[in-house]
Amino acid sequence: MHRRAALKNVVLSVILGILTLTFLYPLYYMLINSLKDRTAYFTNPFGLPAAPLQWENYATMISQFQILALFRNSFVVSVGTVLILLVVCTFASYVFAKYRFRGRGAVYLAVIATMFIPSQVTIIPVYVLFSKLGMVNTYWSVILSYVALFLPEAILLMTANFRGIIDELLEAAEMDGCGYFQRVWNVVVPMGRAAVFLSIIFYFITAWNDLFTPMIFLQSMDKRTVMVALAALMGRYTGAPTLQFAGLLLSAVPALVVYVIFQRQIIRGLSVGAIK
Repeated sequence: MHRRAALKNVVLSVILGILTLTFLYPLYYMLINSLKDRTAYFTNPFGLPAAPLQWENYATMISQFQILALFRNSFVVSVGTVLILLVVCTFASYVFAKYRFRGRGAVYLAVIATMFIPSQVTIIPVYVLFSKLGMVNTYWSVILSYVALFLPEAILLMTANFRGIIDELLEAAEMDGCGYFQRVWNVVVPMGRAAVFLSIIFYFITAWNDLFTPMIFLQSMDKRTVMVALAALMGRYTGAPTLQFAGLLLSAVPALVVYVIFQRQIIRGLSVGAIK
């Protein structure tokens, strides 16, 4: 039994190690090639960069292409999306998970069914609607589009998590004088923090990396997100791949930072839920 368990652990470790290398290799490839010049890249794209390292690629992205300003635009869209999504989904999921009312199942299924509608199908009527409201070329058009797109998945995730909260805890909070919002903030959010932080990670990264929606709604050059600007850079400077790699690697840093910060919170949330 011990040998079988040890063998299973070894096999699992090997599989996880291979998956880790698979995910990390693109970052490694972008890093080594972003520090090369154009000639070195085309000569040996898989080799390590030789001295002197071409830090000028990063300096060009920061100074000439103003990638930090593009970061600001992407942060506004991504953070705004996550904040609105969390507020709406937390309260909606709590109602679906713990409240009993007529037609609850039908409403819940109707919300979840919208997950299967591709965003490409609705983009034209949504664009016409935002155009009539004067919201095209504003961050609100992108943020609200993301919220509508991510809402069913987030509600599905949080509702499943909130159903595991013990009803007696909510009843005890109510007996202690906690109102609706206090119960959500003091009981539901701490107990369901794993789903909350998972939503932060997933939907921040999804909004940050998206190209389609901001390209449709944001027409001004000064409002472009970083992914739209990098797509234009790749189309314009096809002969400068090392510059493109520098931009792609810089654009990946905020998403990685968010993941590193909040994945620890997910583990803590799971621990808190298990203890309580």
